[in-house]
Amino acid sequence: MKNILILLAVSFSLSTARAELAASHKAAIEKLLTVMQVQKQFETNLVAGFETGLGASADQIKALPQEQQDKFNKAIEKVKTALLESMGWEKLKPEIVEIYGKNFTEKEASDAAALMESPAGQMLVSKQITVAADMMKVSQDKMKVLMPQIMQIMQTEMTK
Repeated sequence: MKNILILLAVSFSLSTARAELAASHKAAIEKLLTVMQVQKQFETNLVAGFETGLGASADQIKALPQEQQDKFNKAIEKVKTALLESMGWEKLKPEIVEIYGKNFTEKEASDAAALMESPAGQMLVSKQITVAADMMKVSQDKMKVLMPQIMQIMQTEMTK
């Protein structure tokens, strides 16, 4: 009985461990990521998301003396560099490949890469990057308008 429990525990732990992608599956996923320009989109969105978070305070920053603005901007550039170093493409690529590998079979990845390599696919990829940036800007603008209301709600609830 004890041996059966040990075997069950071992088989359970093996089945829940991350399965390595076959080399050909990994290659198909990496090709798909390249064709879809996922690295460029990922890093652009990472920095844009950070900057969107700063959007609400942009007006406050502009009210600072120029020397303080310059220091703030220099600090922000250092933070962006640290962000890209810690969470940039090279750091997260293995996990991103794994995520795509869980969601795309090797054949699906190969077929999608072939589709995205077509002129229409590349046009879609290039426009999607711009569309995503425009959507981020719209969201940021809406958030600027909503932020005072959010702050008022938070202040009201915190003082109850």
